[in-house]
Amino acid sequence: MSSLRLPVVAAVLAALLPVSVFAQTTLRLNWTSPDGAIKTCELTTDASGVNLDPPNGRLLANVTFGANCPSAATPPPTVSAPTITNGLDANELPASSVPGATHTVAWSADADNCTYSASSLPEAVPGWPTSGNVCSDADSCASVHSVPITLPSSSGSYTFDLSCRRTGSSVVATSRRTVVVAPLPPPTAGCIAPAGLTRMSTAYVEFNYTVSNGRTTDATHFESIFGYAAEGTPLQSFPGVVNLNQRVFIPRNYYAALAFTVPSNLALQTTGAFRFEETQPQTSPARMSMTISKSCGDFGVNPTAPLTNACVLNNAAANGNIAWGYAPGNPAICQLQPGETYFLNIVHASLNAPLTTYCEGYCGNTIQNQKIASQPLWPAQQP
Repeated sequence: MSSLRLPVVAAVLAALLPVSVFAQTTLRLNWTSPDGAIKTCELTTDASGVNLDPPNGRLLANVTFGANCPSAATPPPTVSAPTITNGLDANELPASSVPGATHTVAWSADADNCTYSASSLPEAVPGWPTSGNVCSDADSCASVHSVPITLPSSSGSYTFDLSCRRTGSSVVATSRRTVVVAPLPPPTAGCIAPAGLTRMSTAYVEFNYTVSNGRTTDATHFESIFGYAAEGTPLQSFPGVVNLNQRVFIPRNYYAALAFTVPSNLALQTTGAFRFEETQPQTSPARMSMTISKSCGDFGVNPTAPLTNACVLNNAAANGNIAWGYAPGNPAICQLQPGETYFLNIVHASLNAPLTTYCEGYCGNTIQNQKIASQPLWPAQQP
């Protein structure tokens, strides 16, 4: 039994009730529940009934609560908002890429379920479903999800969205990256590599020796390997990103032929070099050959004029390089003409024996896209 004070109705009843009502009494109170329903609560007093407390005008009663009576409910527990503990970032999804490139995304969340459904994809992307949950409980969402994403052939703006929720919370945690997929011009048809050598269409590449930045990308165009940095900057055409080191993994008896077009407005005296910096894995000999040619897969030791021997690096050790530039009269560099298309051909063998590869399984040698002279600046005003 509870002692009940009713100050609200006391003023009304004070004039009607004597100082004490010595009888058991039933009170019926109408009230609105949290769900909006009107309910009637019955309060039954003990034999002392309802009494008036003259000093303050309050009614006093010892009552027993019946059905439909409110109670001081325990407040619901606080539900924390969901969070994405490891979201999508520029290292995983650059701002621009090329068709067929593969980027690996790793994410995790403190949430009860997550979905990719808010993504906007011009063409379906394998491994990135836009219906259903990609995790449906706290343990699953907290695990690291490593998702390889191969960009489709259709160009356009691809927005990858990860949205996570927690039961009992209205907050939606999101992580989002947009990748512009831009088609590259097709390379000149007809490669002339010796029979027994196969041109790679894609290659696994690591930025600046960093395994976490590895990706599989197009291996037929210069831009897809040397045209953007690890932070997801926009794709840059030849001569690409200054002093960028790229570890290109080439399997045994394969070669890379990277097509590039020299900008028609390339400034006079612009120079650079493709420098063989080091080798990985360490079990592979540090030897490499490269040529700059008008032909795909040209591993001849005698270039076709007007290209010269400066356009050939044969069986070089680490730090060997091909210097290139638009600097007429300088015989030490491979002269390139604005507006013309060339190939950077790469093989891990001597040009005198191109089928005798140095790689047991693959070679992962690093090539630096080196800037030689401080001036003029490369296109896009790079340092």
